[in-house]
Amino acid sequence: MPKVKKKPARKKSARKKQTGFFDRIANVWTRFSHAALAGSVLIALIAIAFLWAGGYVGLAGEKLNRVAGNGAVSAGLEITRITARGVSQTAEQDVLNAVGPVIGSSIVHFDPDRARAAVEQLGWVRTAAVSRLLPNTVHVSVRERAPAAVWQLSGELHLIDDEGAVIRQVNAYEYADLPLIVGAGAPDAASSMLQALQDEPILWGRASALIRVSDRRWNLKTREGVDIKFPEMGERDAVRYLARLQEELLLLDEPLEYVDLRNPENFVYRRKGAAPAEEPLGRLRDQ
Repeated sequence: MPKVKKKPARKKSARKKQTGFFDRIANVWTRFSHAALAGSVLIALIAIAFLWAGGYVGLAGEKLNRVAGNGAVSAGLEITRITARGVSQTAEQDVLNAVGPVIGSSIVHFDPDRARAAVEQLGWVRTAAVSRLLPNTVHVSVRERAPAAVWQLSGELHLIDDEGAVIRQVNAYEYADLPLIVGAGAPDAASSMLQALQDEPILWGRASALIRVSDRRWNLKTREGVDIKFPEMGERDAVRYLARLQEELLLLDEPLEYVDLRNPENFVYRRKGAAPAEEPLGRLRDQ
């Protein structure tokens, strides 16, 4: 059997030694590259931190923004007018102030959302939409609130809408044809009652004042001086039923002291100057 010749061990060890040397060189270079990269990133982060702390990054951003804005203006994208639709009670100057001093600035950089939020802070404004009409117009569309009542609190009078939102302060001679809302926190609770009364014109024209009782229910005082006591729950049903009584019996045309609707089974009334006995007249139901 022929003998297998082995390569000299010295050559084998020499080859291993040569390969290990290049590997070590590669490893050193790799570690150096990683360290250099990490150092560069660290230096860059430190530089950015110093620039940020000194305000240089913000100033650079503002300068770039100004340059871009000036470029847009130079290209003809400059705000030269503001138009509005739906503005009746709201003062035009208030709308302009809410939009801001934007005439002459870039329409590309104009923020419609910020302007819309500012316009909706105006008392008369229920909702608003602000849009850019290229190349040069900002358009404001407004839906205004409808006055529903006057709220009295601590001697001051405030005009409110049917959602209880305060529109503006008024004097005693303004909006005298609207009902008076009396009581702390009354506007927030008045929405349902005001809307129910507005749905019944036969009652709405007679409403003089709504008084909040113990923050639970309402008393309505008519222009003829009749006090109408509403229940804590089901006030809309009570309003509709009272409207039917007025249509069918002309109840509120009588010289009454009060009408009590708090009992869901029967209502009672008392004539002016009559004995204290109460007279049940009917069943409260929604038909």
